[in-house]
Amino acid sequence: MNDNQNEVKVTKRLNRLISSSGVHELRKVEKGNILKNKRFRGTVQDWYGKKAPWPMIESDLILVFEDHSKAIDDNLIAAIEIKFFKQSQNLDKQLRQAYREFGQPLRNLMYGFDSVALWHVFDETIDERKIRNYTTIVGDTITKLNLPVVYLATKISEDRFKIFQPWALDYNDMNYILRSLKGLFENKRNPLSQSEIKEYRDALKVTLAIP
Repeated sequence: MNDNQNEVKVTKRLNRLISSSGVHELRKVEKGNILKNKRFRGTVQDWYGKKAPWPMIESDLILVFEDHSKAIDDNLIAAIEIKFFKQSQNLDKQLRQAYREFGQPLRNLMYGFDSVALWHVFDETIDERKIRNYTTIVGDTITKLNLPVVYLATKISEDRFKIFQPWALDYNDMNYILRSLKGLFENKRNPLSQSEIKEYRDALKVTLAIP
């Protein structure tokens, strides 16, 4: 089984855990293949007379939370990019490659998402010192450059997660992860002005069937 297949399986597992969570503020969870969706692209074309640029990469998951602050409306729409790492001979190569690509979620800000996240998921067999060293580098890069992306790094064991970034915590369940993500999303929003992202955000809402 190759690494991409593992990542697909982990993403499906996370989707299942999120969908069955008890977080009432989570309104919707969707697979991330939305920007290539005919409904999204058709809405941009029909409503605003323009052609949405073809995305180089799609996010893995989309979460819609209830936004009590109503920064724009009742919804907080977030895109999540997931990278899964397992113990293998080429683990160091995987980590270097992921570091070079960790800006991928930033592209989703151009499509009207309210917030974006990079979630590094590590298999439970990987040495925690390696995880801690690597995730500290990524976290410091995002923090010191003030990049508008939420960074979450966890080790997965069964259906529980040990958190390494943005803080260090022992194992917690998916409900804790989702509540934490919501707070992180609220505090790290899309820096583009509402006028710049309105058209794509409107198309996102139509495609996601949210008011």
